Amino acid sequence: MQITSPEGNDIATMEDWGACVRGGHFKEGRSAYSLADFILNRNGAAILEERISAVCVESVILERATPEFRASFDSYRGPSNPDLGIFGTVGSKSSLFVSLEAKVDEPFDSKTVGEKYQDAIREKSREPQSRAYARVENLLSSYFAESADPGVSRFSDVGYQLLTGTAGTVAQQKDRSIFYVLVFKTSEYDERKGQVNRQDYEKFIAAANGKPLTQSLEGPRVHEITAVGKRLICIYDYFQFP
Repeated sequence: MQITSPEGNDIATMEDWGACVRGGHFKEGRSAYSLADFILNRNGAAILEERISAVCVESVILERATPEFRASFDSYRGPSNPDLGIFGTVGSKSSLFVSLEAKVDEPFDSKTVGEKYQDAIREKSREPQSRAYARVENLLSSYFAESADPGVSRFSDVGYQLLTGTAGTVAQQKDRSIFYVLVFKTSEYDERKGQVNRQDYEKFIAAANGKPLTQSLEGPRVHEITAVGKRLICIYDYFQFP
């Protein structure tokens, strides 16, 4: 799998990858560093190919990937930024996009959808030209056919990143779309925080009327949801470090 930066430069080392990560979050034991280590040093691409192939029940080839991929999903500024955007193929003809969110125990955003919306309403009272509130409304109505006020919608208490992440995934317009949450259980993993994240994810799946594609509690949890009328496969998985 070829790995390039958002600017198109080849990534071959941990240092190359770290240069793509914003805000000084490239630290050993945390998610961005663990993802780079997984892909570059632990045969991560092959492991992902195997797991995704099992979900698709077809051979998957992961061809190219970009850390901090810019996945636009509407006309407003600021795309979704999955930790790794992966392009590939399923079978002989179908195009594939995988939006991979790496976690240790970091939350799905510091704000829920409802909190994000209330912040946006307050921002509009200070800055009448602000359209942040409209973005939340449009995200819910366009991608999830949700007409209720975002502050009281079925998604109101879900981490906002789960909505933008899934929207950014299907917006890539590929034949197959996968939103993949990969939790790295490093020495810094906090079980309590990890469980809160898992519960947040499961609330999102329930709100999106997700249908389980796997029944076993062992191994990856796989669901399918519909976003903007398109099928999206959602995977929640773990990888033990070291």
